[in-house]
Amino acid sequence: MKYKSIPELFITKAQRFGEKTLVRYQQRANSDLESISWNEIYDHVESISLGLAKLGAKAKDNIGLLSITNQKWMCCDLAVLSLGACTVPLYHNCSEDAIFHIINHAHLDYVFVHNKIQLQKIRTNFDKLENLKYVIVLDDRGDIPKNQPRIITLDDILRIGEKEKKDKPNQFKDQIKKINDDDLATIIYTSGTTGIPKGVPLTHKNCLLAALSIYEYVPLHDKHRMLSFLPLAHVFERVCGELYGLDQGLTFVYCPVPEDIPKLLHAEKITMMLVVPRILEKMYAKIMGELQKQPEMIKDTILKAIDFGINYHKKKIANKPISFLENIAYTTAKKTLLAKIKNKLAPHLEFFVSGGAPLNHEISYFFKAIGIEVLEGYGLTETAAPLTVNPLLRNKTGTVGIPFGHFDVKLGSDKEILCQGPSLFPGYYKDEAATNECIIDGWFHTGDLGEFDDEGYLKIIGRKKDLLITAGGKNVAPTKIEHKLCQSNFINQVVVVGDRERYLAALIVVDKDYLYKWNEDSDTKLDLSGKLSESGDLNELIRDEIDKNSIGLDNYETIKKFAILDEELSIDGGELTPTMKVKRNVVNEKYSELIVNLF
Repeated sequence: MKYKSIPELFITKAQRFGEKTLVRYQQRANSDLESISWNEIYDHVESISLGLAKLGAKAKDNIGLLSITNQKWMCCDLAVLSLGACTVPLYHNCSEDAIFHIINHAHLDYVFVHNKIQLQKIRTNFDKLENLKYVIVLDDRGDIPKNQPRIITLDDILRIGEKEKKDKPNQFKDQIKKINDDDLATIIYTSGTTGIPKGVPLTHKNCLLAALSIYEYVPLHDKHRMLSFLPLAHVFERVCGELYGLDQGLTFVYCPVPEDIPKLLHAEKITMMLVVPRILEKMYAKIMGELQKQPEMIKDTILKAIDFGINYHKKKIANKPISFLENIAYTTAKKTLLAKIKNKLAPHLEFFVSGGAPLNHEISYFFKAIGIEVLEGYGLTETAAPLTVNPLLRNKTGTVGIPFGHFDVKLGSDKEILCQGPSLFPGYYKDEAATNECIIDGWFHTGDLGEFDDEGYLKIIGRKKDLLITAGGKNVAPTKIEHKLCQSNFINQVVVVGDRERYLAALIVVDKDYLYKWNEDSDTKLDLSGKLSESGDLNELIRDEIDKNSIGLDNYETIKKFAILDEELSIDGGELTPTMKVKRNVVNEKYSELIVNLF
Protein backbone atom coordinates (compact mmCIF):
# COMPACT_ATOMS: atom_id res chain seq x y z
CA MET A 1 0.00 0.00 0.00
CA LYS A 2 1.14 3.50 -0.87
CA TYR A 3 -0.12 4.92 2.44
CA LYS A 4 -0.72 3.34 5.84
CA SER A 5 -3.81 5.44 6.54
CA ILE A 6 -6.15 8.03 5.02
CA PRO A 7 -4.66 10.87 7.16
CA GLU A 8 -1.19 9.92 5.90
CA LEU A 9 -2.47 10.36 2.34
CA PHE A 10 -3.96 13.74 3.28
CA ILE A 11 -0.89 15.23 4.98
CA THR A 12 1.39 13.97 2.18
CA LYS A 13 -0.72 15.72 -0.44
CA ALA A 14 -1.19 18.85 1.71
CA GLN A 15 2.59 19.22 1.91
CA ARG A 16 2.78 18.90 -1.87
CA PHE A 17 -0.06 21.21 -2.90
CA GLY A 18 0.15 23.81 -0.10
CA GLU A 19 -1.52 27.03 -1.25
CA LYS A 20 -3.35 25.43 -4.19
CA THR A 21 -7.15 25.64 -3.86
CA LEU A 22 -8.62 22.43 -2.52
CA VAL A 23 -12.24 23.51 -2.02
CA ARG A 24 -14.64 26.06 -3.50
CA TYR A 25 -17.78 26.57 -1.43
CA GLN A 26 -20.63 28.92 -0.51
CA GLN A 27 -20.57 30.35 2.98
CA ARG A 28 -24.27 31.24 2.71
CA ALA A 29 -27.02 30.57 0.19
CA ASN A 30 -26.85 32.82 -2.90
CA SER A 31 -23.42 34.18 -1.91
CA ASP A 32 -20.35 34.03 -4.15
CA LEU A 33 -18.15 30.97 -3.85
CA GLU A 34 -15.04 31.22 -1.71
CA SER A 35 -11.76 29.32 -1.97
CA ILE A 36 -9.91 27.45 0.72
CA SER A 37 -6.41 26.03 0.20
CA TRP A 38 -4.83 22.73 1.17
CA ASN A 39 -2.89 24.52 3.93
CA GLU A 40 -6.04 26.07 5.37
CA ILE A 41 -7.89 22.73 5.33
CA TYR A 42 -4.86 21.15 7.01
CA ASP A 43 -4.97 23.78 9.79
CA HIS A 44 -8.71 23.18 10.34
CA VAL A 45 -8.27 19.39 10.40
CA GLU A 46 -5.43 19.62 12.93
CA SER A 47 -7.36 22.00 15.21
CA ILE A 48 -10.56 19.93 15.13
CA SER A 49 -8.65 16.71 15.80
CA LEU A 50 -6.75 18.20 18.76
CA GLY A 51 -9.91 19.84 20.07
CA LEU A 52 -11.70 16.48 20.05
CA ALA A 53 -8.79 14.87 21.86
CA LYS A 54 -8.92 17.58 24.55
CA LEU A 55 -12.63 16.82 25.05
CA GLY A 56 -11.76 13.18 25.70
CA ALA A 57 -12.15 11.57 22.26
CA LYS A 58 -9.50 8.95 21.54
CA ALA A 59 -8.32 6.37 19.05
CA LYS A 60 -10.80 3.55 18.31
CA ASP A 61 -13.80 5.73 19.29
CA ASN A 62 -16.75 5.84 16.91
CA ILE A 63 -17.71 9.44 16.11
CA GLY A 64 -20.86 10.41 14.18
CA LEU A 65 -21.09 12.92 11.34
CA LEU A 66 -24.59 14.09 10.37
CA SER A 67 -24.37 16.83 7.76
CA ILE A 68 -24.96 17.87 4.17
CA THR A 69 -22.05 17.72 1.74
CA ASN A 70 -19.74 20.67 2.37
CA GLN A 71 -16.17 21.63 3.25
CA LYS A 72 -16.81 21.19 6.98
CA TRP A 73 -17.78 17.56 6.35
CA MET A 74 -14.39 16.93 4.79
CA CYS A 75 -12.54 18.66 7.65
CA CYS A 76 -14.42 16.79 10.38
CA ASP A 77 -14.04 13.44 8.65
CA LEU A 78 -10.28 13.87 8.27
CA ALA A 79 -9.99 15.19 11.85
CA VAL A 80 -11.75 12.14 13.28
CA LEU A 81 -9.57 9.79 11.22
CA SER A 82 -6.41 11.68 12.23
CA LEU A 83 -7.29 10.97 15.84
CA GLY A 84 -7.22 7.26 15.04
CA ALA A 85 -10.99 7.19 15.58
CA CYS A 86 -13.70 5.92 13.24
CA THR A 87 -16.15 8.15 11.33
CA VAL A 88 -19.78 7.01 11.34
CA PRO A 89 -21.58 9.07 8.68
CA LEU A 90 -25.34 9.62 8.88
CA TYR A 91 -27.48 10.87 6.00
CA HIS A 92 -28.78 14.39 6.59
CA ASN A 93 -32.27 13.13 5.66
CA CYS A 94 -32.18 10.28 8.20
CA SER A 95 -35.25 9.93 10.37
CA GLU A 96 -35.07 10.47 14.13
CA ASP A 97 -35.58 6.72 14.70
CA ALA A 98 -32.72 5.79 12.35
CA ILE A 99 -30.40 8.32 14.01
CA PHE A 100 -31.33 7.01 17.45
CA HIS A 101 -30.63 3.42 16.33
CA ILE A 102 -27.22 4.25 14.83
CA ILE A 103 -26.06 6.33 17.82
CA ASN A 104 -26.90 3.44 20.13
CA HIS A 105 -25.73 0.59 17.90
CA ALA A 106 -22.37 2.21 17.08
CA HIS A 107 -22.05 3.58 20.65
CA LEU A 108 -21.33 7.14 19.53
CA ASP A 109 -19.95 9.39 22.27
CA TYR A 110 -19.61 12.38 19.93
CA VAL A 111 -21.75 13.45 16.96
CA PHE A 112 -21.18 16.36 14.57
CA VAL A 113 -24.43 17.81 13.18
CA HIS A 114 -24.86 20.35 10.39
CA ASN A 115 -27.27 22.78 12.02
CA LYS A 116 -30.18 23.28 14.39
CA ILE A 117 -32.47 21.09 12.26
CA GLN A 118 -30.18 18.07 12.60
CA LEU A 119 -29.55 18.89 16.26
CA GLN A 120 -33.28 18.73 16.94
CA LYS A 121 -33.45 15.18 15.55
CA ILE A 122 -31.05 14.14 18.31
CA ARG A 123 -32.53 16.31 21.06
CA THR A 124 -35.86 14.51 20.62
CA ASN A 125 -34.21 11.45 22.23
CA PHE A 126 -31.55 13.28 24.28
CA ASP A 127 -32.64 11.82 27.60
CA LYS A 128 -32.37 8.26 26.25
CA LEU A 129 -28.88 8.81 24.83
CA GLU A 130 -26.97 8.74 28.09
CA ASN A 131 -23.70 7.62 26.45
CA LEU A 132 -23.67 10.68 24.15
CA LYS A 133 -21.14 13.13 25.60
CA TYR A 134 -21.21 15.96 23.04
CA VAL A 135 -23.19 17.09 20.01
CA ILE A 136 -21.06 19.48 17.96
CA VAL A 137 -22.95 21.89 15.68
CA LEU A 138 -21.10 22.86 12.49
CA ASP A 139 -23.21 25.83 11.40
CA ASP A 140 -24.07 28.08 14.35
CA ARG A 141 -26.29 30.98 13.33
CA GLY A 142 -26.95 32.14 16.88
CA ASP A 143 -29.84 29.69 17.31
CA ILE A 144 -28.02 26.93 19.23
CA PRO A 145 -29.02 26.39 22.91
CA LYS A 146 -26.43 27.91 25.28
CA ASN A 147 -27.58 26.27 28.49
CA GLN A 148 -26.91 22.61 27.64
CA PRO A 149 -23.33 21.49 28.38
CA ARG A 150 -23.59 18.57 25.95
CA ILE A 151 -24.18 20.92 23.00
CA ILE A 152 -21.18 22.86 21.65
CA THR A 153 -20.19 24.33 18.27
CA LEU A 154 -17.42 23.61 15.80
CA ASP A 155 -16.02 27.07 16.57
CA ASP A 156 -15.66 25.96 20.21
CA ILE A 157 -13.71 22.89 19.07
CA LEU A 158 -11.48 25.00 16.81
CA ARG A 159 -10.66 27.40 19.65
CA ILE A 160 -9.73 24.52 21.93
CA GLY A 161 -7.65 22.93 19.16
CA GLU A 162 -5.77 26.15 18.39
CA LYS A 163 -4.61 26.34 21.99
CA GLU A 164 -3.62 22.66 21.97
CA LYS A 165 -1.52 23.23 18.83
CA LYS A 166 0.60 25.74 20.71
CA ASP A 167 0.95 23.53 23.77
CA LYS A 168 1.46 20.23 21.89
CA PRO A 169 2.87 21.01 18.43
CA ASN A 170 3.76 17.39 17.61
CA GLN A 171 0.62 15.65 18.85
CA PHE A 172 -1.29 15.73 15.55
CA LYS A 173 1.39 13.96 13.51
CA ASP A 174 2.18 11.61 16.40
CA GLN A 175 -1.49 10.50 16.43
CA ILE A 176 -1.38 9.75 12.71
CA LYS A 177 1.81 7.67 12.97
CA LYS A 178 0.02 5.26 15.32
CA ILE A 179 -2.75 4.39 12.85
CA ASN A 180 -2.48 1.00 11.12
CA ASP A 181 -4.00 0.08 7.77
CA ASP A 182 -6.24 -2.55 9.37
CA ASP A 183 -7.74 -0.05 11.85
CA LEU A 184 -11.37 0.87 11.23
CA ALA A 185 -11.79 4.07 9.23
CA THR A 186 -15.56 4.15 9.00
CA ILE A 187 -18.80 2.32 9.73
CA ILE A 188 -21.38 3.12 7.06
CA TYR A 189 -24.96 2.14 7.78
CA THR A 190 -26.71 0.87 4.66
CA SER A 191 -30.06 2.51 4.15
CA GLY A 192 -31.87 -0.81 3.79
CA THR A 193 -34.97 -1.28 1.62
CA THR A 194 -36.41 -3.99 3.84
CA GLY A 195 -35.37 -3.50 7.44
CA ILE A 196 -33.10 -1.95 10.06
CA PRO A 197 -29.87 -0.46 8.63
CA LYS A 198 -26.79 -2.67 8.95
CA GLY A 199 -23.38 -1.25 9.83
CA VAL A 200 -20.65 -1.87 7.26
CA PRO A 201 -17.18 -1.42 8.80
CA LEU A 202 -14.34 -0.51 6.44
CA THR A 203 -10.67 -0.27 7.32
CA HIS A 204 -8.16 2.28 6.07
CA LYS A 205 -6.81 -0.42 3.77
CA ASN A 206 -10.28 -1.19 2.37
CA CYS A 207 -10.90 2.47 1.52
CA LEU A 208 -7.45 3.33 0.21
CA LEU A 209 -7.15 0.27 -2.01
CA ALA A 210 -10.56 1.00 -3.51
CA ALA A 211 -9.88 4.72 -4.04
CA LEU A 212 -6.35 4.49 -5.37
CA SER A 213 -7.19 1.69 -7.82
CA ILE A 214 -9.50 4.02 -9.76
CA TYR A 215 -6.58 5.81 -11.45
CA GLU A 216 -5.87 2.86 -13.76
CA TYR A 217 -9.41 3.08 -15.17
CA VAL A 218 -10.36 6.75 -14.77
CA PRO A 219 -7.17 8.83 -14.58
CA LEU A 220 -7.44 12.32 -13.07
CA HIS A 221 -4.91 15.07 -12.41
CA ASP A 222 -4.63 18.21 -10.29
CA LYS A 223 -6.17 20.42 -13.00
CA HIS A 224 -9.51 18.61 -12.76
CA ARG A 225 -12.39 20.40 -11.06
CA MET A 226 -15.03 18.13 -9.55
CA LEU A 227 -18.57 19.21 -8.70
CA SER A 228 -19.50 17.42 -5.49
CA PHE A 229 -23.14 17.26 -4.46
CA LEU A 230 -23.95 13.62 -3.61
CA PRO A 231 -24.07 12.80 0.12
CA LEU A 232 -20.60 12.24 1.56
CA ALA A 233 -22.34 9.83 3.91
CA HIS A 234 -22.57 7.51 0.87
CA VAL A 235 -19.56 5.34 0.07
CA PHE A 236 -19.66 6.32 -3.64
CA GLU A 237 -19.00 10.04 -3.10
CA ARG A 238 -16.72 9.40 -0.12
CA VAL A 239 -14.33 6.89 -1.72
CA CYS A 240 -14.58 7.64 -5.46
CA GLY A 241 -14.92 11.39 -4.89
CA GLU A 242 -13.30 12.61 -1.68
CA LEU A 243 -10.50 10.06 -1.22
CA TYR A 244 -9.58 9.57 -4.86
CA GLY A 245 -9.80 13.33 -5.42
CA LEU A 246 -7.49 14.02 -2.49
CA ASP A 247 -4.93 11.59 -3.87
CA GLN A 248 -5.02 13.29 -7.29
CA GLY A 249 -4.96 16.83 -5.90
CA LEU A 250 -8.05 18.05 -7.75
CA THR A 251 -10.29 20.96 -6.72
CA PHE A 252 -13.67 20.18 -5.14
CA VAL A 253 -16.57 22.52 -5.82
CA TYR A 254 -19.25 21.81 -3.22
CA CYS A 255 -22.87 22.15 -4.25
CA PRO A 256 -25.26 21.48 -1.34
CA VAL A 257 -28.31 22.53 -3.41
CA PRO A 258 -28.90 20.38 -6.55
CA GLU A 259 -30.74 23.28 -8.22
CA ASP A 260 -27.38 25.08 -8.43
CA ILE A 261 -25.76 22.32 -10.52
CA PRO A 262 -26.44 23.91 -13.96
CA LYS A 263 -25.05 27.27 -12.86
CA LEU A 264 -21.91 25.82 -11.26
CA LEU A 265 -21.14 23.54 -14.21
CA HIS A 266 -20.61 26.74 -16.20
CA ALA A 267 -19.27 29.21 -13.67
CA GLU A 268 -16.76 26.86 -12.06
CA LYS A 269 -15.51 25.21 -15.28
CA ILE A 270 -16.31 21.75 -13.96
CA THR A 271 -14.51 18.91 -15.75
CA MET A 272 -16.05 15.86 -14.03
CA MET A 273 -18.63 14.85 -11.46
CA LEU A 274 -20.13 11.80 -9.80
CA VAL A 275 -23.84 11.40 -10.41
CA VAL A 276 -26.79 9.12 -9.89
CA PRO A 277 -28.93 8.36 -12.97
CA ARG A 278 -31.78 10.65 -11.90
CA ILE A 279 -29.56 13.71 -12.32
CA LEU A 280 -28.68 12.73 -15.89
CA GLU A 281 -32.34 11.95 -16.63
CA LYS A 282 -33.33 15.45 -15.50
CA MET A 283 -30.56 17.09 -17.54
CA TYR A 284 -31.63 15.11 -20.60
CA ALA A 285 -35.32 15.95 -20.10
CA LYS A 286 -34.51 19.66 -19.75
CA ILE A 287 -32.40 19.72 -22.92
CA MET A 288 -35.03 17.85 -24.94
CA GLY A 289 -37.79 20.03 -23.50
CA GLU A 290 -35.97 23.21 -24.59
CA LEU A 291 -35.32 21.67 -27.98
CA GLN A 292 -39.06 21.20 -28.51
CA LYS A 293 -39.51 24.98 -28.32
CA GLN A 294 -37.25 25.58 -31.31
CA PRO A 295 -38.68 26.28 -34.77
CA GLU A 296 -39.57 23.07 -36.58
CA MET A 297 -36.70 23.16 -39.08
CA ILE A 298 -34.04 23.86 -36.44
CA LYS A 299 -35.50 21.24 -34.08
CA ASP A 300 -35.56 18.57 -36.81
CA THR A 301 -31.98 19.34 -37.87
CA ILE A 302 -30.65 19.08 -34.30
CA LEU A 303 -32.64 15.89 -33.58
CA LYS A 304 -31.21 14.29 -36.71
CA ALA A 305 -27.70 15.25 -35.59
CA ILE A 306 -28.33 13.71 -32.16
CA ASP A 307 -29.75 10.52 -33.70
CA PHE A 308 -26.79 10.28 -36.05
CA GLY A 309 -24.35 10.69 -33.14
CA ILE A 310 -26.15 8.06 -31.08
CA ASN A 311 -26.20 5.55 -33.95
CA TYR A 312 -22.55 6.32 -34.71
CA HIS A 313 -21.51 5.38 -31.17
CA LYS A 314 -23.76 2.32 -31.12
CA LYS A 315 -22.00 1.03 -34.22
CA LYS A 316 -18.61 1.86 -32.72
CA ILE A 317 -19.31 -0.01 -29.47
CA ALA A 318 -20.73 -2.98 -31.39
CA ASN A 319 -17.48 -3.04 -33.45
CA LYS A 320 -19.42 -2.51 -36.68
CA PRO A 321 -17.61 -0.88 -39.63
CA ILE A 322 -17.85 2.92 -39.84
CA SER A 323 -17.22 4.52 -43.22
CA PHE A 324 -14.93 7.45 -43.90
CA LEU A 325 -17.96 9.63 -44.70
CA GLU A 326 -19.66 8.68 -41.43
CA ASN A 327 -16.53 9.69 -39.53
CA ILE A 328 -16.42 13.04 -41.32
CA ALA A 329 -20.15 13.62 -40.79
CA TYR A 330 -20.02 12.89 -37.06
CA THR A 331 -16.89 14.98 -36.53
CA THR A 332 -18.59 17.90 -38.28
CA ALA A 333 -21.83 17.50 -36.29
CA LYS A 334 -19.91 17.23 -33.02
CA LYS A 335 -18.05 20.48 -33.69
CA THR A 336 -21.16 22.40 -34.72
CA LEU A 337 -24.72 21.45 -33.72
CA LEU A 338 -23.80 19.00 -30.96
CA ALA A 339 -21.15 21.33 -29.56
CA LYS A 340 -23.82 23.98 -29.02
CA ILE A 341 -25.77 21.58 -26.79
CA LYS A 342 -22.68 20.68 -24.79
CA ASN A 343 -21.59 24.30 -24.42
CA LYS A 344 -25.00 25.28 -23.10
CA LEU A 345 -24.89 22.42 -20.57
CA ALA A 346 -21.25 22.33 -19.45
CA PRO A 347 -18.53 23.49 -21.87
CA HIS A 348 -15.58 22.10 -19.89
CA LEU A 349 -17.14 18.83 -18.75
CA GLU A 350 -15.26 15.72 -19.86
CA PHE A 351 -17.20 12.94 -18.18
CA PHE A 352 -19.71 11.83 -15.57
CA VAL A 353 -19.20 8.77 -13.38
CA SER A 354 -22.61 7.25 -12.73
CA GLY A 355 -23.46 4.79 -9.99
CA GLY A 356 -26.08 3.82 -7.44
CA ALA A 357 -28.66 2.54 -9.95
CA PRO A 358 -28.91 1.44 -13.60
CA LEU A 359 -28.87 4.22 -16.19
CA ASN A 360 -31.06 4.34 -19.27
CA HIS A 361 -28.76 3.41 -22.16
CA GLU A 362 -30.28 5.90 -24.59
CA ILE A 363 -29.50 8.77 -22.21
CA SER A 364 -25.91 7.57 -21.90
CA TYR A 365 -25.60 7.46 -25.71
CA PHE A 366 -27.06 10.97 -25.92
CA PHE A 367 -24.33 12.41 -23.69
CA LYS A 368 -21.68 10.45 -25.56
CA ALA A 369 -22.99 11.88 -28.83
CA ILE A 370 -22.61 15.49 -27.63
CA GLY A 371 -19.08 14.81 -26.34
CA ILE A 372 -19.49 13.89 -22.68
CA GLU A 373 -18.66 10.34 -21.61
CA VAL A 374 -20.84 8.66 -19.01
CA LEU A 375 -18.78 6.04 -17.18
CA GLU A 376 -21.12 3.63 -15.45
CA GLY A 377 -19.76 1.66 -12.54
CA TYR A 378 -21.04 -0.75 -9.95
CA GLY A 379 -20.23 -1.34 -6.32
CA LEU A 380 -21.65 -1.64 -2.85
CA THR A 381 -20.90 -0.23 0.56
CA GLU A 382 -19.56 -3.68 1.42
CA THR A 383 -16.98 -3.46 -1.39
CA ALA A 384 -15.89 0.07 -0.36
CA ALA A 385 -17.72 1.31 -3.49
CA PRO A 386 -16.06 0.43 -6.80
CA LEU A 387 -16.30 -3.22 -7.85
CA THR A 388 -16.44 -2.55 -11.59
CA VAL A 389 -16.18 0.55 -13.76
CA ASN A 390 -15.99 1.46 -17.43
CA PRO A 391 -12.47 2.59 -18.31
CA LEU A 392 -12.38 6.10 -19.77
CA LEU A 393 -10.67 4.91 -22.96
CA ARG A 394 -12.76 1.73 -23.32
CA ASN A 395 -16.20 2.89 -22.22
CA LYS A 396 -18.90 0.42 -23.21
CA THR A 397 -22.37 1.91 -22.86
CA GLY A 398 -24.95 -0.56 -21.59
CA THR A 399 -22.57 -2.16 -19.10
CA VAL A 400 -21.10 -1.26 -15.70
CA GLY A 401 -17.60 -2.00 -16.90
CA ILE A 402 -14.95 -4.50 -15.91
CA PRO A 403 -13.93 -5.67 -12.42
CA PHE A 404 -11.06 -3.98 -10.62
CA GLY A 405 -7.89 -6.05 -10.54
CA HIS A 406 -7.94 -6.57 -6.77
CA PHE A 407 -11.35 -8.27 -6.94
CA ASP A 408 -12.31 -11.75 -8.08
CA VAL A 409 -15.84 -11.59 -9.48
CA LYS A 410 -17.99 -14.50 -10.65
CA LEU A 411 -21.65 -15.38 -11.12
CA GLY A 412 -23.52 -17.94 -9.07
CA SER A 413 -25.74 -20.60 -10.61
CA ASP A 414 -28.67 -18.15 -10.42
CA LYS A 415 -26.56 -15.31 -11.93
CA GLU A 416 -26.02 -13.63 -8.55
CA ILE A 417 -22.83 -11.53 -8.54
CA LEU A 418 -20.25 -12.91 -6.09
CA CYS A 419 -16.91 -11.34 -5.21
CA GLN A 420 -13.90 -11.55 -2.94
CA GLY A 421 -10.86 -9.34 -2.51
CA PRO A 422 -8.83 -7.14 -0.14
CA SER A 423 -11.18 -4.14 -0.21
CA LEU A 424 -14.15 -6.27 0.83
CA PHE A 425 -15.55 -5.42 4.26
CA PRO A 426 -14.75 -7.80 7.14
CA GLY A 427 -18.41 -8.43 8.09
CA TYR A 428 -21.41 -6.50 9.41
CA TYR A 429 -20.88 -4.56 12.63
CA LYS A 430 -22.18 -6.52 15.63
CA ASP A 431 -24.21 -8.79 13.33
CA GLU A 432 -22.67 -12.21 12.89
CA ALA A 433 -25.89 -13.74 11.54
CA ALA A 434 -26.14 -11.23 8.68
CA THR A 435 -22.43 -11.70 7.93
CA ASN A 436 -22.76 -15.48 7.70
CA GLU A 437 -25.77 -15.09 5.46
CA CYS A 438 -23.95 -13.06 2.81
CA ILE A 439 -20.30 -14.22 3.06
CA ILE A 440 -20.19 -17.92 2.21
CA ASP A 441 -16.90 -19.79 1.72
CA GLY A 442 -15.13 -16.43 1.46
CA TRP A 443 -17.40 -15.12 -1.32
CA PHE A 444 -19.61 -12.11 -0.73
CA HIS A 445 -23.08 -12.58 -2.20
CA THR A 446 -24.13 -9.15 -3.45
CA GLY A 447 -27.82 -9.91 -3.98
CA ASP A 448 -27.55 -8.40 -7.49
CA LEU A 449 -28.01 -10.39 -10.67
CA GLY A 450 -25.72 -9.93 -13.65
CA GLU A 451 -24.15 -11.34 -16.75
CA PHE A 452 -20.80 -10.89 -18.50
CA ASP A 453 -20.54 -10.19 -22.20
CA ASP A 454 -17.90 -11.74 -24.45
CA GLU A 455 -15.45 -8.92 -23.64
CA GLY A 456 -15.73 -9.37 -19.86
CA TYR A 457 -17.96 -6.34 -19.26
CA LEU A 458 -20.63 -6.79 -16.59
CA LYS A 459 -24.32 -6.03 -17.07
CA ILE A 460 -26.68 -5.71 -14.09
CA ILE A 461 -30.01 -7.40 -14.82
CA GLY A 462 -31.80 -6.98 -11.51
CA ARG A 463 -31.91 -7.41 -7.76
CA LYS A 464 -32.37 -10.97 -6.53
CA LYS A 465 -34.87 -10.14 -3.81
CA ASP A 466 -36.85 -7.88 -6.17
CA LEU A 467 -37.49 -10.61 -8.75
CA LEU A 468 -41.14 -11.09 -9.64
CA ILE A 469 -42.35 -14.54 -10.66
CA THR A 470 -45.40 -14.48 -12.91
CA ALA A 471 -48.20 -17.02 -12.68
CA GLY A 472 -46.69 -18.55 -15.81
CA GLY A 473 -43.38 -19.12 -14.01
CA LYS A 474 -41.38 -16.36 -15.73
CA ASN A 475 -38.71 -14.55 -13.66
CA VAL A 476 -38.95 -10.79 -14.16
CA ALA A 477 -36.43 -8.14 -13.01
CA PRO A 478 -38.65 -5.08 -12.38
CA THR A 479 -35.81 -2.54 -12.43
CA LYS A 480 -35.09 -3.31 -16.09
CA ILE A 481 -38.69 -2.44 -17.01
CA GLU A 482 -38.85 0.57 -14.68
CA HIS A 483 -35.81 2.17 -16.25
CA LYS A 484 -37.15 1.66 -19.76
CA LEU A 485 -40.41 3.37 -18.82
CA CYS A 486 -38.55 6.25 -17.17
CA GLN A 487 -37.17 7.11 -20.61
CA SER A 488 -40.44 9.01 -21.00
CA ASN A 489 -40.20 12.66 -20.05
CA PHE A 490 -43.69 12.36 -18.58
CA ILE A 491 -42.79 9.58 -16.13
CA ASN A 492 -40.87 10.40 -12.96
CA GLN A 493 -41.16 7.19 -10.91
CA VAL A 494 -42.35 3.65 -11.63
CA VAL A 495 -42.90 0.61 -9.43
CA VAL A 496 -43.67 -2.60 -11.33
CA VAL A 497 -45.91 -5.09 -9.51
CA GLY A 498 -47.32 -8.51 -10.37
CA ASP A 499 -45.64 -11.21 -8.32
CA ARG A 500 -47.56 -14.52 -8.84
CA GLU A 501 -50.03 -12.73 -11.14
CA ARG A 502 -50.96 -13.47 -14.77
CA TYR A 503 -49.49 -10.17 -16.02
CA LEU A 504 -47.51 -7.15 -14.85
CA ALA A 505 -48.89 -3.80 -13.76
CA ALA A 506 -47.28 -0.56 -12.63
CA LEU A 507 -47.72 2.35 -10.27
CA ILE A 508 -46.75 5.54 -12.09
CA VAL A 509 -45.73 8.95 -10.75
CA VAL A 510 -45.75 11.56 -13.49
CA ASP A 511 -43.19 14.34 -13.78
CA LYS A 512 -45.51 17.21 -12.89
CA ASP A 513 -43.06 19.97 -13.84
CA TYR A 514 -42.61 18.57 -17.32
CA LEU A 515 -46.28 17.66 -17.73
CA TYR A 516 -47.67 21.10 -16.87
CA LYS A 517 -45.05 22.92 -18.96
CA TRP A 518 -45.70 20.60 -21.91
CA ASN A 519 -49.46 21.06 -21.55
CA GLU A 520 -49.04 24.83 -21.47
CA ASP A 521 -47.04 24.82 -24.73
CA SER A 522 -49.06 22.11 -26.45
CA ASP A 523 -51.73 22.78 -29.07
CA THR A 524 -53.77 19.88 -27.68
CA LYS A 525 -54.61 20.69 -24.06
CA LEU A 526 -55.12 17.87 -21.57
CA ASP A 527 -57.77 18.21 -18.88
CA LEU A 528 -55.68 18.34 -15.70
CA SER A 529 -58.19 20.25 -13.59
CA GLY A 530 -58.79 17.48 -11.05
CA LYS A 531 -56.64 14.73 -9.57
CA LEU A 532 -54.06 13.50 -12.05
CA SER A 533 -54.97 9.90 -11.27
CA GLU A 534 -58.52 10.58 -12.48
CA SER A 535 -57.63 12.42 -15.70
CA GLY A 536 -58.75 10.33 -18.67
CA ASP A 537 -56.58 12.43 -21.01
CA LEU A 538 -53.47 11.84 -18.89
CA ASN A 539 -54.15 8.12 -18.56
CA GLU A 540 -54.34 7.85 -22.36
CA LEU A 541 -51.07 9.77 -22.74
CA ILE A 542 -49.28 7.59 -20.16
CA ARG A 543 -50.61 4.43 -21.86
CA ASP A 544 -49.05 5.62 -25.12
CA GLU A 545 -45.76 6.46 -23.33
CA ILE A 546 -45.64 3.01 -21.71
CA ASP A 547 -46.21 1.27 -25.05
CA LYS A 548 -43.67 3.49 -26.84
CA ASN A 549 -40.96 2.74 -24.26
CA SER A 550 -41.65 -1.01 -24.01
CA ILE A 551 -40.06 -1.83 -27.35
CA GLY A 552 -37.58 -4.67 -26.87
CA LEU A 553 -39.36 -6.20 -23.88
CA ASP A 554 -40.74 -9.73 -24.07
CA ASN A 555 -44.52 -9.97 -23.99
CA TYR A 556 -44.55 -11.21 -20.37
CA GLU A 557 -42.45 -8.15 -19.37
CA THR A 558 -44.89 -5.57 -20.75
CA ILE A 559 -47.22 -3.54 -18.55
CA LYS A 560 -50.86 -4.50 -19.10
CA LYS A 561 -52.43 -2.15 -16.53
CA PHE A 562 -51.27 0.83 -14.51
CA ALA A 563 -52.40 3.38 -11.95
CA ILE A 564 -51.23 6.99 -11.62
CA LEU A 565 -50.31 8.08 -8.10
CA ASP A 566 -51.12 11.64 -7.05
CA GLU A 567 -48.13 11.91 -4.69
CA GLU A 568 -44.44 11.25 -5.31
CA LEU A 569 -42.71 8.40 -3.52
CA SER A 570 -40.49 10.07 -0.95
CA ILE A 571 -38.15 9.58 1.96
CA ASP A 572 -40.52 11.41 4.32
CA GLY A 573 -43.38 9.20 3.15
CA GLY A 574 -41.33 6.11 3.96
CA GLU A 575 -41.35 4.71 0.40
CA LEU A 576 -37.70 5.62 -0.37
CA THR A 577 -34.44 5.02 1.46
CA PRO A 578 -32.05 7.96 2.09
CA THR A 579 -30.25 6.89 -1.10
CA MET A 580 -33.53 7.09 -3.06
CA LYS A 581 -34.05 3.35 -3.50
CA VAL A 582 -37.65 2.14 -3.49
CA LYS A 583 -38.83 0.21 -0.44
CA ARG A 584 -41.03 -2.18 -2.40
CA ASN A 585 -42.57 -3.78 0.69
CA VAL A 586 -43.68 -0.35 1.96
CA VAL A 587 -45.11 0.61 -1.45
CA ASN A 588 -46.91 -2.73 -1.76
CA GLU A 589 -48.48 -2.31 1.69
CA LYS A 590 -49.34 1.38 1.32
CA TYR A 591 -51.03 0.91 -2.06
CA SER A 592 -52.28 -2.65 -1.49
CA GLU A 593 -55.90 -1.85 -2.35
CA LEU A 594 -54.91 -0.04 -5.53
CA ILE A 595 -52.64 -2.93 -6.55
CA VAL A 596 -55.38 -5.50 -5.94
CA ASN A 597 -57.68 -3.54 -8.25
CA LEU A 598 -55.08 -3.68 -11.02
CA PHE A 599 -55.43 -7.47 -11.07
